[in-house]
Amino acid sequence: MANKRKRPAAMREEERQAQRAAARAERRTRRAAEQAAQNVPQKTEAPKAPQKAGVPHKKKKINKFRVAVVCTAAVLVALVALGVASAAGVRTPISSIAADGEPEFFSTVKPQASAAPAENTASAAPTPSSAFDGALFIGDSMTTCLKNYVADGAGSTTALSDAEFMTRSDYSWGEAQDELNGGEGGLWLDDGTALTVTEAIDRFSATKLYIQLGKEDLTYNDVSDVTSTAQAVISALQTKYPNLEITVQAVTPMLEWIDYQGLSSGTIAQYNEAMQTYCTGKKNLKFLNIAAFCTEGYLPTEYCADPEGLCIHLNDEGCAIWADYLLGNKTPEPSPTPTPTPDPNGDSTDNTDTTDIAGDTYTDDSGDYTDDTGDYTDDTGDYTDDTGDYTEE
Repeated sequence: MANKRKRPAAMREEERQAQRAAARAERRTRRAAEQAAQNVPQKTEAPKAPQKAGVPHKKKKINKFRVAVVCTAAVLVALVALGVASAAGVRTPISSIAADGEPEFFSTVKPQASAAPAENTASAAPTPSSAFDGALFIGDSMTTCLKNYVADGAGSTTALSDAEFMTRSDYSWGEAQDELNGGEGGLWLDDGTALTVTEAIDRFSATKLYIQLGKEDLTYNDVSDVTSTAQAVISALQTKYPNLEITVQAVTPMLEWIDYQGLSSGTIAQYNEAMQTYCTGKKNLKFLNIAAFCTEGYLPTEYCADPEGLCIHLNDEGCAIWADYLLGNKTPEPSPTPTPTPDPNGDSTDNTDTTDIAGDTYTDDSGDYTDDTGDYTDDTGDYTDDTGDYTEE
């Protein structure tokens, strides 16, 4: 048998080198593909000698551990880069926002608020609440004058227009007391609904109450009785509404010399003084002396709306002063108590005190009365008429 021909050793070594080169080239190709998938820059190496054709090689498995290491390294590099950018105050570009609207990464650096335009800042400022939001005015015909001034006059341009008004020409402290004791309401809404003083407070959810009464009570009643009734009403309201701010407003005086069945500038001054003393120092209770502009103790003629009537109601000029006190534009000072001066005829009245209240009454400080029929009476009960006949009770 012939011997097999052996290949030279140099030939075998050349084949092994070719196999190793082919394996290295395969690894480089596979690594480049993996790095490209992970966006990791490829490392450029010098080309190796091509694999010799016809040389077999083994198929290498993917190294999962190496792939995991490469991926982790890529993520860490991205996180470090983002942290540096955040520390430098660089904001995440819009392109980095994921499809669900959330950024891909979140910075712990709080962004500085940008300055808003001046006009936007001013428009965003909250509008201060009016001092008369939640305010309710309750009173008689005197407060009705203020109500009309606020509704139709210059007062409509002030914060007083935010208040509610419930008035009736002959409403009184006595009637308010009857209501608190279970009586029917004496204040009327425009639709004819009658309300008591407490129902009115509840109806308008009042937080502030401005009340001016006493004109009707001082007619035929002593000052002490009127102030006692007024204080009882106020005390009851404070008990029922402990958080309600109550402001008692003074009654303005009448024209000089007027005295209507006990209602005069003198009795009004006594009543105002007693009520101011009562209100001083009490929680949620104030007294507003709107009569302070009557510096002589009488209502000046230029502010009187009814010089031919009761001579006590204020015209628009007088209500403007009243509004100034309420709005804080004027600070009221104590008003003096009027002191009547003797009449040149020797009695306590003169022709300036005549008035037509109910259509036919005349009064002076002596208590004598007359009407336009010529009948006379005085407080002794004696009567006479223009025929000269006399009768007595």
